[in-house]
Amino acid sequence: MKSLPEIYKVGNREFVYDHKSLQYAFSTYRGCTNEEFLENIVDILHFAVYMCWLKEIPSDECLADDGIIHELVHLLQENTIKHSNLENIRKKFNKTLTI
Repeated sequence: MKSLPEIYKVGNREFVYDHKSLQYAFSTYRGCTNEEFLENIVDILHFAVYMCWLKEIPSDECLADDGIIHELVHLLQENTIKHSNLENIRKKFNKTLTI
């Protein structure tokens, strides 16, 4: 995992890194019911993108057809939710993005 100071820069913009906030978010998302998980999918996707970057997870593991980001994006589309295995996606989320 990247070692970031509390304030870090990307280009000329500053961002705040807060480990406790990330732990809380992961715990919250992990504890969601399936319905809550889907209701919060945009925030969960944002968290997943940041965690993949922070943990330096290879793009093949994030973006490929079976990557966690790709799987979460499918959950944004109502017509693909019924074809997605939400339980497997959540297991992958918990395993890949643990903090």
